[in-house]
Amino acid sequence: MKKQFNKFPLVVLIASVIILSALSFSGCKKDKSPDIQPIPSKVIDNKLKAVLDSVIANTHVPGLVAGIWAPNEGVDFVYTAGVSDLETKAPLSPDMIFRIGSNTKTFVITVLLQLVDEELLTLDDKLSTYFPDFPRADEVSIEMLTNMRSGIYSYTNSEEFYNILITNPTHTWTSDELIAIVAEYPYDFDPGTDFQYSNTNTIFAGRIIEMITGLSLEYNIRTRIIDPLKLINTVYLVGGTQIPGYHSNGYYIGEYAPELPASLEYFDVSWAGAAGSMISTIYELNTYVKALVDGSFLSTELQQKRLICHESNLGSWKYGMGIWEDKGFYGHAGSIFGCTSLMVYSPEKNCSIILWYNCQIEGTTPAYMFPDIFNAIYSNMN
Repeated sequence: MKKQFNKFPLVVLIASVIILSALSFSGCKKDKSPDIQPIPSKVIDNKLKAVLDSVIANTHVPGLVAGIWAPNEGVDFVYTAGVSDLETKAPLSPDMIFRIGSNTKTFVITVLLQLVDEELLTLDDKLSTYFPDFPRADEVSIEMLTNMRSGIYSYTNSEEFYNILITNPTHTWTSDELIAIVAEYPYDFDPGTDFQYSNTNTIFAGRIIEMITGLSLEYNIRTRIIDPLKLINTVYLVGGTQIPGYHSNGYYIGEYAPELPASLEYFDVSWAGAAGSMISTIYELNTYVKALVDGSFLSTELQQKRLICHESNLGSWKYGMGIWEDKGFYGHAGSIFGCTSLMVYSPEKNCSIILWYNCQIEGTTPAYMFPDIFNAIYSNMN
């Protein structure tokens, strides 16, 4: 989730109550013993450890967990660094559950695209079919909602949203309530003419899924994706402040603020909804992101269309239909109060990278570490 808390001094109010050889022989030594070199996978592991340890050493990230699997290179790397609790200094565990933020969007858009495959709607359908009273809805297509080209303002940028969030953190939000806030704002640009990441797009997508199926978004995600993959710790949270199961504390809201308490279980997560309310583990996201990218959920034709990614304003990342791409790796990133994450998979390299931090600090997120992790694995192989 993109947050702009630094725009609002209201953050202060929270303080009171938030990454050639297996064996080689050099010239013969007197004892003829071999000069043993590290195997390539061990070299890669050491590089990855150095990259991840540097995050803890050089930033305010309390702790991180990484799962990096590249079987073609012999890499089966699971690693933790830092702490799960700043007060007790308790360690992190790879088995911990964490908030996955905007990785949730990949689940929601997948379900929406399944409905396209089922001919219950088309990518060319207009938003006005479902929300006839929303401004300029007849100019916005379903496809624009999926690829962030609608121009619709993001509710998480609105002052009205933050006023309620800060003054009443346990407020239970509805999708219609979030959409109503946005209806009062002008579009960022004419629909279809540009790119702007907006959480409102996926809120609309989630409501459309419910309107078409007559079933909750949680039920659709669980029965269409989670259950078929046998994921037991991946959950769409409808609301509440607590994370069920074994988890770390989470810290900060967009900026480093050591005076504030842990932020992970302070706000009712209904505020994120279809845009970012889910939880998971590194192992289950590994299973999921491979299925997501390999096309397990969609027809071949629609999957190919989904993976056509275009330039964005997200650095080197390009954006498709609810999916990111860089260097042939596809997936998404997530940022939500107290937690940031990245899940990507390259079918060409048969490599998946899952990384999460137990904090949310703008400019210091797992997505920023992707180039370093990529280079640690492939710098001597390209």
